[in-house]
Amino acid sequence: MKKRLALSLALLAGLVMGATSANAADIKAAGTWKIDAGLAGHNYFGGNTNLNQDQKTFSINQRVRTAFQFIANENLKGVMEIQFGPAAWGNDGLALGQNGTGAVNAGGNIKVRKAYVDFNWPGTKNRFLVGHQSLSLPSANFGGSAILDNHMSAAAGIVPITDSIALVGGYARLLDDDGAAYTTANNGNGSSVDAGFLYADLKFTGFNVQPFAAFAYGGNNAINGSGLTGMLAPGGSGVDGIRSYWAGAAFTMTALDPFKVTADLNYGKATNNNGNTVDGGRSGWLADIAVDYTGLSMMTPSLFFAYSSGEDSDAGKSERMPVVAAENWAIGSFFMQGGDTISANYNDPSTMMGFWAAGLSLKDIKLIDKLSHTIHVIYFKGTNDEANVGRANFGTYGQVLTEKDSLWEVDLNSTYQIYDELSLGLELGYIFNNYDKDVWAASANDRDNIDKNAYKAVLQVHYNF
Repeated sequence: MKKRLALSLALLAGLVMGATSANAADIKAAGTWKIDAGLAGHNYFGGNTNLNQDQKTFSINQRVRTAFQFIANENLKGVMEIQFGPAAWGNDGLALGQNGTGAVNAGGNIKVRKAYVDFNWPGTKNRFLVGHQSLSLPSANFGGSAILDNHMSAAAGIVPITDSIALVGGYARLLDDDGAAYTTANNGNGSSVDAGFLYADLKFTGFNVQPFAAFAYGGNNAINGSGLTGMLAPGGSGVDGIRSYWAGAAFTMTALDPFKVTADLNYGKATNNNGNTVDGGRSGWLADIAVDYTGLSMMTPSLFFAYSSGEDSDAGKSERMPVVAAENWAIGSFFMQGGDTISANYNDPSTMMGFWAAGLSLKDIKLIDKLSHTIHVIYFKGTNDEANVGRANFGTYGQVLTEKDSLWEVDLNSTYQIYDELSLGLELGYIFNNYDKDVWAASANDRDNIDKNAYKAVLQVHYNF
């Protein structure tokens, strides 16, 4: 591992020095370096069904992202981003030589997060990005798309039609397990998952709307065990392949200033034969709306509501919207694992679908120079039938809500700007938990801990440059 790490760093240094000495490209670096120290009480997230532990944990986590732009000219550049972590302090015991490892939790935690070419077609404003990159379908609320928002190998194009209208589209290979990195049992035909998308970016005075359409196709050797279970029904499988389609729009209106209205409407349908059994697919929708008042200098109040369709009692066919992967989507900063922390992120929209939520946020509160706060008060309620508890692909305790489950979440997140590039943060959260004991007792080891409340406190040092 040490040899591989040293070789990787040496190759990167060689690329940087070689490009500099040849004057082939200007190099710019940007980064987000984060260190968080967190205390959590009864953290039931992550699918932990061993609830006989009323657990209290303290951990320190670190994540370093550094991006390099290799700029040939205004029309051509290459982008590479490297990430270390997330790594928990102490995972390697006495590292740095005392136990002979010589590394700090490096195993599997240093990776190339992005590597793509970004260029304009000569004589036009048409822009193309080819390689491993960040892609997301349009979204107006909650940080990103709940359908597709992640890093993937793709080719994407941005084509301006007028000053107000642009088309964005592309193709992505989400998975190809016909290779040495995966089990040989999956080798052969039907071992890949491909996706395509197209949306229009319509910007006019006072409003912006982004209608979109997308599809994903997975072969019969690709879905099971791939992590793409967000296209499968509870109790279902993708052994015969799967086809998924989505449509929707993101909407932003500022014409009613000082009010800002944002909304999303997403619908998706996935079909598969579910192991020679018809109707093994998944279909559903997600809608949300938020109204912000921007007329105050000291804060921005926001009222919001979200609803997603939930499962009925039938097994094998799902009423939840199919989901590929959503890295940034979350409501609030605790239950859905949002916020700015870097601890293990268990947010999985594929299982969290089937809820409604209403809340109030007071964003960017500024009463003291360099100090800002955000407050969330949110009520969550499930829309899934409780008969699905225990079925494959439905979700576990703490990751999904049934019609008999609800909770209140209260968050206070604060940031002090030490320098323009360096901040000190504190995220505080509390959940008043009302998971139903009778529903979850069969899948949890300790009935008495099912409805216990949860809290977190995370101290952050973040360096952005």
